Amino acid sequence: MTSLQIETRALGVEPSELQKELGVSAPMARILSARGIASQEEIDYRISQLEQVDRMPDVKQATDRIIEAIENDQRIFICGDYDADGATASALCILFFHAIEFDLAEFRVPNRFSFGYGLTKVFVETLLDDEPDLLITVDNGVSSTEGVEFANAHGIDVIVTDHHLAPEPELLPAAHSIVNPNMPDSTFESEPCGVGVAFYLLAAVRRELIERGYFDDHGIEPPDMRQWLDLVAIGTVVDMVPLDLNNRRIVAEGLRRMRNGQTRPGIRALCDVTRTRLETLTTREIGFRIGPRINSAGRLDDISVGIQLLVEDNDYEATEKAMLLQDMNNRRRAIQEEMNTEANRLVDLVGDTGRRSHCVYHRDFHEGVVGLVASRLAERTAAPSIVFADASDGGSEDLKGSARSIDGVHIRDVLAYVNAMYPNLILRFGGHAGAAGLTIRKPSFERFANVFDNAVTALAAEDAFTPRILTDGELMPDEITMELSDEIDSFEPWGQTFIRPVFHGTFDVVSTARVGRNRDHQKFILRAGKRHFEAIAFSHPLVEAKRIEMTYQLDRNEYRNEVTLQLIADKIQVVD
Repeated sequence: MTSLQIETRALGVEPSELQKELGVSAPMARILSARGIASQEEIDYRISQLEQVDRMPDVKQATDRIIEAIENDQRIFICGDYDADGATASALCILFFHAIEFDLAEFRVPNRFSFGYGLTKVFVETLLDDEPDLLITVDNGVSSTEGVEFANAHGIDVIVTDHHLAPEPELLPAAHSIVNPNMPDSTFESEPCGVGVAFYLLAAVRRELIERGYFDDHGIEPPDMRQWLDLVAIGTVVDMVPLDLNNRRIVAEGLRRMRNGQTRPGIRALCDVTRTRLETLTTREIGFRIGPRINSAGRLDDISVGIQLLVEDNDYEATEKAMLLQDMNNRRRAIQEEMNTEANRLVDLVGDTGRRSHCVYHRDFHEGVVGLVASRLAERTAAPSIVFADASDGGSEDLKGSARSIDGVHIRDVLAYVNAMYPNLILRFGGHAGAAGLTIRKPSFERFANVFDNAVTALAAEDAFTPRILTDGELMPDEITMELSDEIDSFEPWGQTFIRPVFHGTFDVVSTARVGRNRDHQKFILRAGKRHFEAIAFSHPLVEAKRIEMTYQLDRNEYRNEVTLQLIADKIQVVD
């Protein structure tokens, strides 16, 4: 790690002014200043301050079509994605339609191994026998040109709700409406995830139903949309969309409700099987405990079980489904561990050739886990990485890849550049700045890897390959306290672009030990000044040193009803 450059985040407003206005500690004032917080209003997470739905593109057209379906007893199919964002969005829609006593809505999610991503033609074909009148995509669809065209040809309307970057106008699907804040004409000042977009659309449907007297006519109360913010919060955190102010308001309210026990039985069951205290739930626990369990269903089998968990009303059934997801997640972890090892071996085998990126493939790689392995590889090598696996549709010569990038390299733009320069080299692709998915032909793998590397080199920002870590600076030994850890927690939610505080410092190593089921974690007793601290580095290579410099976060460690301060180490460097 000798080449790693640690930089302290630049401050915005004078921290002492924030400290006075907000009544926070000096370290907390520095943290908030470095994240652009300049006033109390920017940490005002009241749900009443949410961005207005009318600024979402096509929301009026979509609302009118959904109400037409409701008024005419038309069949609605919710077509989701196979990740946690898609699962929470699908569950939200089903729960909403149940709440308004409309019984002709159901979810249909394509199995990733049979149909691939999005509203494909072959997936729509499987729906025809059930004669839907309206398809509503959630967390997908903005690139599903063929699937939408096929649905239209069979008299089925399609409403696309998505948050992924829209393609060029001539490549947009001919849907009835496209509700997507990432459309070029959007004035919506936030970047919600898929379930966030669905939430806004359903809020508009609710409002219109009230105005048309639907609830009075049916003798029912309009549903309180806040009851589903637990689902929206989980999807927002797990999908790692930017936590702008609007998204922070959504997640903060969802967290508050979950901590108060106002959540779905499935969420409570997931907390139980992961030994997570619902009363103190954090975004980190959502990201590392709750999200992976939901995602595991889509990675290894079928996301339907995850959706069924989220809509389940029975505590016993919810527990059964949560335990099934726990088993799936354990299988996923074992598969991922083997793939991580092999991906690292393949990269090390190539050696230092001056390449700016990595593309790896192995015939035994699991298609559902390549994204996780790509993330780990990009993090380890500080380079854009794509991990490929054989497409699972039997006998195909296609490879499906998952790409993860680094700051300064917009991965979707790189793939678009490759596609423009070398037509037909990429069969399909989509994504955003940090992550993307693609399909290529197996015989094209080596050529693609070379072309991709050249494109990365051409499009990367000037400082993209200077390894660096942004931190919130060094803490004095007497500032490393449980009080500061609790204060940081009080400013939840933390997440993408509103990063949980990371500090750096130099410590003497008093003692160390390998721990964990596979002895792959390392615990430390560290000393700074006259104080001692417990620290742990998860899934970290063995460190043997008397003195280290490290980046770390403050955390509460709860064990046998005792709460202690723990430093979670990330990058560790031996100090000579």
